[in-house]
Amino acid sequence: MEKHNQVVHPNELLPPPSGNAFIRANFKLLDFFANNVLASMIMFDIALIIPLLVIPLPVSVKITLGVVSGSWIQWWALHAIQRTNMKADQLRQAKADADHQALTHIANTVDTLLEEKR
Repeated sequence: MEKHNQVVHPNELLPPPSGNAFIRANFKLLDFFANNVLASMIMFDIALIIPLLVIPLPVSVKITLGVVSGSWIQWWALHAIQRTNMKADQLRQAKADADHQALTHIANTVDTLLEEKR
């Protein structure tokens, strides 16, 4: 579809990435994991199968798995999910702003045409 000069694309309304290179790289990594790893069936299968596999193993392995899956992974995953939600909110806001600008342009054009017709 051809771009119209009066209609703003939502991506143009998104704020530029802020922070230093480390923060931007961290956000890219979080986005990758949130979009490709956390929501995948592989992650679901791993979370289901690994606890079943450690049932016959010693208690120390069960405790280690509990610590890793119960705290470390959750601490990391919560940040990835929060970042994804913040990005989705920014995209929705940019879409709403672009829609508002496009509808305002349409309304102004219709008003101008009606004024000329009178």
